[in-house]
Amino acid sequence: MSAFETAQKNLQKYWGYDFFHEGQDKAIKSVLEGNDTLVLFPTGGGKSLCYQVPATVFEGLTLVISPLVALMQDQVQQLNARDIPATFINSTISSWEVEQRLVNARNGMYKLLYCAPERLKTALWEAELPNLNIALVAIDEAHCISEWGHDFRPSYREIPAALESIADSVRWLALTATATPEVREDIITNLQFKEPAVISKGFDRPNLKWWVLADEKKDQNLLRSVKKAAKKGSGIIYGGTRRNCERLADLLQAKQNIKTAAYHAGVESEKRRLIQDDWISGETPLVVATNAFGMGIDKADCRYVIHYEMPYSLEAYYQQAGRAGRNGEESYPLLLFKEADAHKAKQRIEDSYPNKEQLQKVYDAVCDSLNLAVGSVEEQMREVSIAAIKKRIQLPHRIVKASLKTLKHLGIIDLAEYVVPQVGIKFIVNPDYLRELIKSEKNMQKADFLDVLYRQFGSEAFEDIKYQELDYITKKLNVTKNGLIKGLQVLQNNDNLLRFEALGELPLVRPVDERQRSLQLKKSELESHRNSLLDKLDYMIGYIQTENCREMFIRTYFGEKGVKSCGHCDNCLKTAQASSQAFTADDVQDIRMTIEDTALSLEEIHHHLQWKSGKLKRYISYLMREDKITVDGKKYRWVG
Repeated sequence: MSAFETAQKNLQKYWGYDFFHEGQDKAIKSVLEGNDTLVLFPTGGGKSLCYQVPATVFEGLTLVISPLVALMQDQVQQLNARDIPATFINSTISSWEVEQRLVNARNGMYKLLYCAPERLKTALWEAELPNLNIALVAIDEAHCISEWGHDFRPSYREIPAALESIADSVRWLALTATATPEVREDIITNLQFKEPAVISKGFDRPNLKWWVLADEKKDQNLLRSVKKAAKKGSGIIYGGTRRNCERLADLLQAKQNIKTAAYHAGVESEKRRLIQDDWISGETPLVVATNAFGMGIDKADCRYVIHYEMPYSLEAYYQQAGRAGRNGEESYPLLLFKEADAHKAKQRIEDSYPNKEQLQKVYDAVCDSLNLAVGSVEEQMREVSIAAIKKRIQLPHRIVKASLKTLKHLGIIDLAEYVVPQVGIKFIVNPDYLRELIKSEKNMQKADFLDVLYRQFGSEAFEDIKYQELDYITKKLNVTKNGLIKGLQVLQNNDNLLRFEALGELPLVRPVDERQRSLQLKKSELESHRNSLLDKLDYMIGYIQTENCREMFIRTYFGEKGVKSCGHCDNCLKTAQASSQAFTADDVQDIRMTIEDTALSLEEIHHHLQWKSGKLKRYISYLMREDKITVDGKKYRWVG
């Protein structure tokens, strides 16, 4: 049996699918044949199977490098549920636990090991790397490698150096859903891919009906749109802020009588998990959320995604809107927009982007809150309170948050904002004493509580703090989160049996290197990042304001050539309605002569021809539909 035949067999055995989706078969064949492979699949295109299935075929270990703590935890949970042994290492678990998992990996106990890129620089990883039988390195969210990407992470650019000793003996796979041509080239160059197989499904989603409603009356448009869309199935509304999420959920519940939940970081973790589960099952058909909701969730029948607030890049919008229609059914990404949104977004980027002094203050406050001296290193990610930092240094909340993100972007700190809530325990008595105590305890409820903790955390928790997912422990103990915390407080403060900590409600932070007295920040570096954000915002606004095909705009932005109008977005439908209007040969000839030799923007064509704006846009749309004109970014050229 060939390796690919084994892959097909395992697809059925572990996932229950009879066939690979379009493109997955090519990607998996390429990986199995040992080619350097770059996979460009849209959101919902099935990227994860491109490394998970080969992992079940290879004798050795598949190393998956992923930037998102919550996603790696979720994928490991799903794989283990399918009887595919997998684990993760990142800064949310203790150094003892990391060491133990690496020993297990060395002994062949896992098929997949998920790893945050920052872990590759630790002394423990460097010591264990030669002992790991790695067959495949899969780099998820590979756009993080590129400074042109919308989520650049400097630690991604250091992956080749960190894995140089095994580079020639393993297979390499990079995957992303959002890569412009510049980002693609940057990925290939940085990873030193030689004659890579680039497998792209393209960025067209023919079942998605891209739509923009540009109007001041957002609430009325939202209510009207949800009334229509709710008949087709479940949906997501991205509200932007916590306040918006709460207000809009209440508005929809009251006016539309649709069961709606608000999901954001201010909602208690247990309730967030319940909201997510109820949405996946269909119990709650509509969620109004901040942009964290939906990452890694495999819900095929979401039929509409509405953005009440505009994302600041086309990459973010395409990724979030693409959570609609993953089952191939007709679905609706809708963006609500008013003119003030564009000005507010630009102002927010410019005003919120921190200067050198603010970055230094926030960095110092983070290190002080971690009790980290100059020259010292922090091994673990630890919680920090943004409110406490804000109070300490007297800077606005938005500047503190923006500073943390900028410090992460510059590779100065490691930051995890969305973490699966966990509880960590270390027993400070010996095991024999604890076992005797459980047997002799007269309070049966307390004895059962202790017994479950002892069995779930095991012998490892006597050596160092051991973490478990909070939801898992509360289910095993059959208590609420508050009940668990109160019980642990009694065992810690009154009985002096253990020490515990709960993680997940606050951001986790760790300086990447030893604490510096003064950050070496270049003004040009800071301005370059801010200008990149502003450029991406310009393209986002361009998508909203274009009168041409929206799908064509998106696909051209991501580097596709010769893209034709989709025929079903709002602009295409408007153009079709107006197609009965006459187009004269003389006017067509005027446009041809204007842009035949030199590509021009709409404003430049308008300046040459001095036509009314409506007429010019109508002709441009018509000629693009007839394949007489092509657009590259914002420039139009005659090709007919």
